[in-house]
Amino acid sequence: MTAVQRFVLVRHAEASVNVLDDEDVLPGFDPHAGLTRLGERQARALARHLPGDPAVRPPGPGPQSGVRVYCSPQRRAARTAEPLGAALGVPVVADGRLAELAAPEVFPRPVRVREWDAVLEERLLRPEAEVFGVESWAAQRRRVREFLGERCPVAAGGGRWVLVSHSETMQALLFELLGLDDALLHRTRFKISNTGVFIVDRTEDGCASLVVANSKTHLARTA
Repeated sequence: MTAVQRFVLVRHAEASVNVLDDEDVLPGFDPHAGLTRLGERQARALARHLPGDPAVRPPGPGPQSGVRVYCSPQRRAARTAEPLGAALGVPVVADGRLAELAAPEVFPRPVRVREWDAVLEERLLRPEAEVFGVESWAAQRRRVREFLGERCPVAAGGGRWVLVSHSETMQALLFELLGLDDALLHRTRFKISNTGVFIVDRTEDGCASLVVANSKTHLARTA
């Protein structure tokens, strides 16, 4: 059966929170972190590359007809999506359901980066639990499911959706689109790099296929 929907999932470009050392101390979760200089170059490279990629460019009249761009409202995702939307010639719509996991902006106690990484790992191994005051994986997956059902329903027919988000949220999007069970979290994860691009196709009966995983072709000249 021919695919009627294509989802282009993009993680935000490199942000200040992505270049911390394991022993750096985090006072809380920072939703306002901006892009690094490298991240700004990555975002521009993405905007130059994707609009001309046949995998993203839809057929038919109008160079980008049928493309819709949604992003997390958090700064690092919005700054990544802005040049992409401009290059595609379509508006970028922020949706809070694409935000990174909900976590306290001030932790009960400061934690080192390695401790924070352990928290993220534990929440995936205990999907229903709120670990260290952080939104559970199950809750995150529910809001992603709600987003897809409202913004990208199968009944809406064909189209291309570009979703600019965060690593943990993209894990949830991929699991939801591909119909993967949470039990797989104990042994299966997707590696998601800064501005890594995933493409998922979905047919009119809801069957989905992973077409591209974590592509970074556009970053060849940004290092």
